[in-house]
Amino acid sequence: MNEKSLIDRLVVSVGKVPTRTEVLGLRQYSLPDIERRAKRFLGITAEACGLPSDRGDWLVERDRTLVRLPQGARAVVYHASGAMKLITGLNPMEHLFKKVDERQRLIRLVRETAGRLRINDWIGAKESLEFENLWQLKAAAADTNGKTVPPVLCRALGAFRHSVNGLPVWGAASVAIRVAGAGQLDCLQIQLRESTGEVVEQAKVLRPDHAAGQILLQMNRLFGNSRIPAAELAVPGWMRFGYLSLPKRKAQRVLAPFYVASIQTKSPQETQSYLFATPATETAHLPLCLNGSEARPGPARNVHATCT
Repeated sequence: MNEKSLIDRLVVSVGKVPTRTEVLGLRQYSLPDIERRAKRFLGITAEACGLPSDRGDWLVERDRTLVRLPQGARAVVYHASGAMKLITGLNPMEHLFKKVDERQRLIRLVRETAGRLRINDWIGAKESLEFENLWQLKAAAADTNGKTVPPVLCRALGAFRHSVNGLPVWGAASVAIRVAGAGQLDCLQIQLRESTGEVVEQAKVLRPDHAAGQILLQMNRLFGNSRIPAAELAVPGWMRFGYLSLPKRKAQRVLAPFYVASIQTKSPQETQSYLFATPATETAHLPLCLNGSEARPGPARNVHATCT
């Protein structure tokens, strides 16, 4: 694939892009805010799954607050972002599903669990949470003679995507819910940036072809020492427009528009997946990672992310 074809493929995948959009201020949390947020989080999850929340050991660390709860459960709130995670303490092979169920049944189970956990309580006006994807976590075994045991379904993992003013917020899953058999909660993670409601700027949006060109420049820098041009190795997946949320350990003062692209590179030796991000406005409102310093989970053997 040549460079023009790569850019064209990315541009076609974006869809409709507004000419202008808002840059929004985000709330910054003090330690008292974090404590109140953690107590509210534990209260809601206790109500939903019966996990005691009034007894726990609280440990405030430099970048997070950890709460150790009864029955091996624990919760974490990250100071920089306000992201929260609860692990209920189930053993990995505890409460397995009785059978490998149909995908739609599992999606319904995850949605019902999300309703009990009141995940919409964490979003504001003109915001939404929509189901995005489902993964099935299975286990199987084989003896020394090669006889296999049919796989069992251990957990169903559902992801939800946050949208603000109709624009998706790209980054880690906004809400991730891991459910065991019979609908028992195994893990809940909420990574939602809370807007202050302040419009910092009404920004003009750069055209998708400009963004695709910037992503190509990132690829060329990343593969600068390769004997094969980056465009020839690339298999474009998609490019999307929306807001960008940084990793949970990083502070972020504004929610700004970005283009995000998923691209694979294939060679006879290996396949790698990359997630690229580039500002969608002339002003770069967020300081992003250096090339290759942020990892993106995925099925490929080696996975990297790169941003400018």
